[in-house]
Amino acid sequence: MSTRNYQPVPKRDIDSDNADSDVTLTGCPRRRFAPGLFKRNLAAITITGLILVLILLVMAEIAAITIEPFREVLILRASPTGTNDLKGQRQCLPTAPRTTLSCGNSTTDAEEKGCTYDPLSACWLHKECPRDYSDVFATFNDGKPFVYYYDEAATHRMKDYTEVGHNANGYYWTSVREHLVHCLYLLRRGHDVHMRGDRLDSMLSDIDHVDHCTNFLANWLRRPDPSLEHLGTQGKTDCFMSCS
Repeated sequence: MSTRNYQPVPKRDIDSDNADSDVTLTGCPRRRFAPGLFKRNLAAITITGLILVLILLVMAEIAAITIEPFREVLILRASPTGTNDLKGQRQCLPTAPRTTLSCGNSTTDAEEKGCTYDPLSACWLHKECPRDYSDVFATFNDGKPFVYYYDEAATHRMKDYTEVGHNANGYYWTSVREHLVHCLYLLRRGHDVHMRGDRLDSMLSDIDHVDHCTNFLANWLRRPDPSLEHLGTQGKTDCFMSCS
């Protein structure tokens, strides 16, 4: 029976200073995670992470402003009397510019654009524009429309607001009382529209017209009138307000 001489596997020379070497008997080094790689890229990783967080925050902010389910909307409905219960709450202005709703430059243009005559402002107004207090104004004169004329001599009367809006002269004559009530309720309309963040028509946003109405009301209140001197108002001094 023959015998075989097995030669022992030669040992690799291992550096005595590197006794924990990962070199195996096959001569292939074992893979290990290099901590230096993480340290060298730590700054880049941190900056990238911060940029991603910033992008997410910006996207969330945009969504909160523009997407309807994420935005709180104050809905205010007009009451039958034309007033709104605002309860001191002011709605924010629109997040994006609104499309201008024009009535053109003639009654023909206005009717084609879906506008109708608004007695309170004495102008043609788009159907989507606020008409607060128009009904109150139209019936203020003992439940009847104010009286309008084609001429200053009051010889040719207009029969209703429809005729006022369609008159070919482009102007009318009416009482001072009508003008006072016009200013009174237009100022109120401007307040309510502003408070709920609704559309402002070109008359409400015109500071010259606001000045005209306030001065017109003030000047008439300065006129001598004994009834205005009578004691008929009781005030309060224990009034403590806030502003925001």
